[in-house]
Amino acid sequence: MYCSIIVTNMIDLNEVAIFTTVVDEGSFSSAAKRLGLPRSTVSRKVSQLEDDLGVLLLHRTTRKLRLTDAGRDYYLRCGSALSEIAHANEAITESQQTPSGVLRIAAPLASQREFMSDWMLEFLTEHEAVSMEINLSDDVIDLIDARIDIAFRAGKLEDSSLIAKRLGQTHLVLCASPHYLAASPPLRTLKDLKRHTGILFGIDGESSGWRLGRGKRQQLVQMPGRVIVNSMEFTLNACLKGLGIAQLPLPLVAEYLDEKRLQTVLDAYASDANGLYAIYPSRRHLSAAARAFLEFIGKKAEAGLPWDKLLR
Repeated sequence: MYCSIIVTNMIDLNEVAIFTTVVDEGSFSSAAKRLGLPRSTVSRKVSQLEDDLGVLLLHRTTRKLRLTDAGRDYYLRCGSALSEIAHANEAITESQQTPSGVLRIAAPLASQREFMSDWMLEFLTEHEAVSMEINLSDDVIDLIDARIDIAFRAGKLEDSSLIAKRLGQTHLVLCASPHYLAASPPLRTLKDLKRHTGILFGIDGESSGWRLGRGKRQQLVQMPGRVIVNSMEFTLNACLKGLGIAQLPLPLVAEYLDEKRLQTVLDAYASDANGLYAIYPSRRHLSAAARAFLEFIGKKAEAGLPWDKLLR
């Protein structure tokens, strides 16, 4: 073993590793061959170790080497320590090759009923050595502060320091329950929204309104609302119960549109398609579990997302 670590008392572990190899091989020449170093370098490193320690470790003769008493004791102690380091190196390397350990995921609250939860649970089924800590929240979480490995996000990504893996696309749609629409005034243009009630997504009781339209023709529409809430899941439930019109992500409402429990309205003013991403802090030093999960969801996304047919 050939280490490259310097400890606080200035003993170079390279020199220690070379010394133990010389003892194991019985000569400087054999040790040099095993380590792939010149014989002169091996001899010089052992001499330097003796100088650093202030003690003679080896008696050198023309025919063979012989350990001093101090050298024998040092060899036994160092051999055990270097063996432990080798085992530690092997263990950490193996852990980075085989998916294992804790994987921290952040996803929207609605993920508990969407395809994302199915993906996560299927991945856990296939990788028994992996466990997950899943943070479900509609708030934007700081991945570094929260120690998140991978997060699912849609729309424009503000933080350029994050790496994004595109999984597909979606957009926000305006929708309402058939019961609400049947009991409400006709809804054909944006002006008609003034006669309707909105279920609004917002923080601290304030909503930024709905951005509607396509491309540069988008406009911000402020809606009166009976409910302002910071949960898309709650917004969906209120919409299903007929409390008004909501602007919701297509992935969240796709099954309810299929079941006719919700209807889209003002389709010409739906938002432009947004990307759906898996984001993570850095490509460097990803755990084996994180790499495996990214590959897994990438293959899932290639097969198509559940709402793709609604985007055509």
